[in-house]
Amino acid sequence: MDAATIKGVVDRLIRRGLLAAEPDAADGRRLLVTLTAKGAEWARRLAPKAHAVTAETLAPLAPEEQQTLLSLLLRLR
Repeated sequence: MDAATIKGVVDRLIRRGLLAAEPDAADGRRLLVTLTAKGAEWARRLAPKAHAVTAETLAPLAPEEQQTLLSLLLRLR
C-alpha cells in the first residue's frame, strides 16, 4: 500500500476504536500506532478466519509451490 492508502486505513481504524495513535516523542515526524484492547480482541477473534482464507487461497498449489510463493512475497516487503 502507498502512504496515502495506509493513512486512510489507519484513520478509519482509529475512528472505529481499533487503533490508537500518538506522536513519537523521539521523532515528531512519526506517528506511533498501536492496537487498542478492542482492536486486539478483534485481531484475536478474526485471526482463524484470516488463516482459513490463506489456506483456501494456497490450496491449488503443491506444498513446495506454496513455500516458493510465500518466500517471493516476503522478498517484496
